[in-house]
This record gives sequence, structure tokens and C-alpha cells, in this order.
Amino acid sequence: METTNISPADVLTSIADRYPLLTKSERKVSDYILQKKGDPQYMSITVLAEECGVTEATIFRFCKRLGFGGYSDFKLALAKSQGWQQGVAQTAAEGNITDADDVPTTGKKLLALYNTALNQTAELLNPLAVKSAAHILQNANRVYCLGQGGGLVIAMEAWSRFLTVSDHFLNIQDSHLQAIGTSLLTEKDAIWFFSYSGATKEAMDILRPAHQRGVKIILVTRFSKSPAAACADVVLVCGSNESPMQSGAIVAKIAQLYVIDMVYQEYLRLDPSLCAQNRERTIQAVSGKLL
Repeated sequence: METTNISPADVLTSIADRYPLLTKSERKVSDYILQKKGDPQYMSITVLAEECGVTEATIFRFCKRLGFGGYSDFKLALAKSQGWQQGVAQTAAEGNITDADDVPTTGKKLLALYNTALNQTAELLNPLAVKSAAHILQNANRVYCLGQGGGLVIAMEAWSRFLTVSDHFLNIQDSHLQAIGTSLLTEKDAIWFFSYSGATKEAMDILRPAHQRGVKIILVTRFSKSPAAACADVVLVCGSNESPMQSGAIVAKIAQLYVIDMVYQEYLRLDPSLCAQNRERTIQAVSGKLL
């Protein structure tokens, strides 16, 4: 089926117009979307299916029936229909960044977004999950900090952060080399994976076989019920809502950096003497490079 030529503004209207043609299960999806309007743009297909009480296959068929290539195409059109501009959502509290905003106004609106993301993450982040993640990282022989796209950027931040206190942390950037490197991991090793959606083929290609071999997996994601979360021993939830129009948004990265630092601080508490010694050594290693 060819992708739709429905304009973004007509997505909800199109759903309503085609309602009589939908199956009983598809109508559940339609009812939910028409009621929630823009909310599904923040949901993984797994979460939406659960909210609607249908299977993921039903969600996919629903999107195809509307003329979209798949769920991602549908979410993108839905995001556009909600009036997204410049990658920042319009809400009563935060406001929409427009071309008319000066620098101070833009700064205030962005600060509101960042504060909201951090507050949401603080509420969603389970303290027991943070402790479990720190214990896994401390006891693992090797820890691969991995991700793709924006997730890789955050994975590198985690790697560089923990590199100052331990030599067990590694990072691989190429997806093929990630698959090769992780294929040799055992139950004594760990993967710290960063994926906002938790629902990408690249993530599952790495996490599924690793999980089957008993490799410990820590996942940082927005969606605790995503496919990748099913493979994880520990799920750390970040609280920033990211639309398809905002892929790789800085506000989502800030929420994930907060998660990293929470785990880091707990990691330090598990062995403060050794961590302090290693931090001193790594600081000395670069001190001579400062002018």
C-alpha cells in the first residue's frame, strides 16, 4: 500500500470519516486516539496497544488502513496535526517558541521545558532501580554503554562519566561492531543501553541475544513497557515527552543525563574509597593538559 497523501491537519478527520469501515478492534484504537488526540504521538506501539486493549498487529493494520506506511508515519502525521513548530510543543504552561520570540523569552520557555522534564524524571525514576543498576555496573567484568543516533550520544556521556572511576566501561559507536562486541559477552558482563523509544530494530538485534545469554541489561528509556524493556534486568525511565517532530531533542537528553548522574552517585557510594582513588588518578592524568 502506498503511503497516505492525507495532510497533517486532516488526520483526526480522516479517522472519523473511516470509522464505519474499521473492525471492532480498530475502532478501539480510533476511539482512544480521537479522545486523547495528540497523546499517542508520545507512545510506543506497545504502550498504545495496551492502552487500547488490542494487539500491536491491530495498531499496525489501523495505520495501514488509513494509508500510512506504518506506526511511525502515523505518529509523525499526528504530531504535525497538533501544531508542532520548531520541535517544541505548545502547552499552556510552557508556550510555543515562535519566530517572534526574543532570546530571553526563548530562554524562559526552554527552561520551563527542561524543568518539567527533570521533575517528571525525578518522579518516575525508581530508587530501587537506580540501586540495582549501580550494583550491576559495579559487579560486571565489562560494561558496554551503547545506543544509536541520539541514544549513542548519551551512551558516550555515560561511558565518559564512569571512565573516571573504573576501567570496566567501554563504548562502541558502529552498530555492526556493537553487534560483534556484545556477541562475546557473558552473564558476568553488562550492557547499559540508551533508547528513548525502546522499540528499534537495532536495539533488539543487540539486546535480545544478549538477554538470552544471561548478560545483565540496564535500559534507559521513556517507555517501561517497550520491547527493549522486556529484555532488561533494570529499566530506568526518563520523563521527557518527545514527539516524532523532536527526535534527538536536547530536553530528552537532559532527562537522560539526570538518570546517568543518579546512577553515578549511587555507584560512588558503593565503593567510595576506590572511586575517590581512581578519580584522583584520572584527574592527574589530564591536569598537565591545562594551560
